[in-house]
Amino acid sequence: MNKLENKIGGGDDKVQEYIKRIQGGESREAVLKDLPKSFVSGIESGLNNQLEVEIPPQYKGLDSETLDFIWTIPEYIDSEKTESEKRRKQEVVNFLRQQETQDMDGVEKQKNILSEESKIEQARKEIGSDLLEKNNDIQSENEKINYLVNSVTQGRRREVVDLYNKWLQDFNNPESRKALISGLFGDVYNKYRIAEHPAEPDEEKTWEKYLNDSRVPVNNKKTEWMYRGVFPGKDTETITRGSFNVRVTPELIDALDQMIIDGKIKANYKFGEPNSQASPSERHDSISIYFLEQPSDEALKELSSIIKPYVRGDNLLGKKISDGFFMSEIGSIETSHIESLIEDLKFKDKVLAEAIKSYTSPRPGQGTSLKMSEAQFYAIKDVAKALGYDLSYNNGFILE
Repeated sequence: MNKLENKIGGGDDKVQEYIKRIQGGESREAVLKDLPKSFVSGIESGLNNQLEVEIPPQYKGLDSETLDFIWTIPEYIDSEKTESEKRRKQEVVNFLRQQETQDMDGVEKQKNILSEESKIEQARKEIGSDLLEKNNDIQSENEKINYLVNSVTQGRRREVVDLYNKWLQDFNNPESRKALISGLFGDVYNKYRIAEHPAEPDEEKTWEKYLNDSRVPVNNKKTEWMYRGVFPGKDTETITRGSFNVRVTPELIDALDQMIIDGKIKANYKFGEPNSQASPSERHDSISIYFLEQPSDEALKELSSIIKPYVRGDNLLGKKISDGFFMSEIGSIETSHIESLIEDLKFKDKVLAEAIKSYTSPRPGQGTSLKMSEAQFYAIKDVAKALGYDLSYNNGFILE
């Protein structure tokens, strides 16, 4: 978290306001333009006294745009961890941008940033989709690693490709190996989750409408997500979950709500807020559904029928029930099972074990329990396979 070591003269709260604007990404030159010298002096003093943010070792030396592009934040099971990681990343990006603008024309730099962000977003959407398991002709570890790296770097910026190549060239160095593995975890995860679907007309109105529609219980405490339906209590918990790759429309929401109201399923489901990373247009799994009781075959057939007019594709994880509808094959992964996997790996591949621990660990001050979502599991599985390990999960990890 950025802090100031000393009190700042020259304007009290107003000076602090200007500092926060610069730290938030506004052009330094534009903010300081036409201000009295006392204000400029106070602002410069405050910025110079700013404690440097902690940059993860694998990202040190990168410019702000490259770091912003390659440092991807997965949607953890623990939503607070997700939000904390997003804030941490943004602090680092803002800090680097502020440093980069000190010796440049602020307005011109801001134009460059906006231009680069547009290019980055386009490159992100051009990432290829062939994962390692789709090519069984690859045999050696080097071939597998190179294939996976090529898969996740296809269409990306030169700086990202060069960084992966640097890690590959120094792969026997534990730090480079861990940085490569960690980078692959994030990028393979994004291949499973990130999508580019057209936004629905009036999707913002739909979001607002159902925030205030309480035919079924509504929970919007988790940032960027709306949950609707029956929620776990003292004697109930999620026993299985599914996902839909669908267009999120009022008609579909009404139909899912009605199944819950009629008692045909005991479940809650979530979908994301428009114009956020959770937006239905940005994810293959636009709706996730959490069952508190095992759904009957009849219920699964009715759900399949309900979503059929809205299906966009089959880019989902788990076991296929019908077009656009998959159910989890692994269930909820226990913390103790993650810990056991890490202990087993320590004797086979210490660096991989450390990378998995880092990837599944909470931020400092947020407990000690390791957590792994389904998409994280598949990302770890793919990377482990590239390193020569077959990993599966069925109420416990099997490592071969």
